[in-house]
Amino acid sequence: MSDFILQIEKLLSAVGDAEYRYLLLEPLIFYGIFFGVVMLVIGHFVKAPKLQTAALVAVGLAAFAHIPYKDARLAAQPRMEKVYKISSPARVKGFNENTRQWVATSWKFKLLVLASLATVMIGVNRNRLGFGLAVATAVLGLVCAKNGIWLHYQDAIAYHPNLKVHEAPIDQSQKTEVSSTSPSPDPNRGATRAPAPATTRTTAPSALAQPLSAAGPGPGGRIPAPEVPAGPRQRSVKPLPRY
Repeated sequence: MSDFILQIEKLLSAVGDAEYRYLLLEPLIFYGIFFGVVMLVIGHFVKAPKLQTAALVAVGLAAFAHIPYKDARLAAQPRMEKVYKISSPARVKGFNENTRQWVATSWKFKLLVLASLATVMIGVNRNRLGFGLAVATAVLGLVCAKNGIWLHYQDAIAYHPNLKVHEAPIDQSQKTEVSSTSPSPDPNRGATRAPAPATTRTTAPSALAQPLSAAGPGPGGRIPAPEVPAGPRQRSVKPLPRY
């Protein structure tokens, strides 16, 4: 229980930090507006007025979250510049550019708050004016959701170097080094390892074979087999002397 209370205290102190507060509110703007518009369209087709009202409230609250988000981002910008001014100036430039775009598009979110509030007060299905305001809220909500996710992606590019949009010079150098040190393939490798074709040789009969000393090495540097005598040879027999 003590760990739970300690974590709650740390979270409350973290929310007081402007930098963490704008990081906490940024995804809520996109998800709240996008899913609110989806629920509004679904409620129109299923004829559910309560669902449409809840969707308009969700869209209005998510669009209103842009105001404290913008204030927290502007408050965190000076400290972000001090942290990354020397180590990574490109991050500071990208963060400042995204902040200017958030400020420039703030009128769209304010207009979306007014449109959703007017639609709730008039009623979606009460008359044509309410239906027209609902359609305008849905279209403007999609535009604001697109702007929110696009600016969130620009921040991700600036602060997450592992995204695919960044180049990886380390991987490319390793690939080049491996390719340069690898031996070049031998074009005659397959020809040298191929077996020689089989040849048929005719052998003369043993009676016509020449003596080993006279025959010499045959074709291909191979010595022929020894000569086999055609028949038995006569041996001279001398009688032993008697004493």
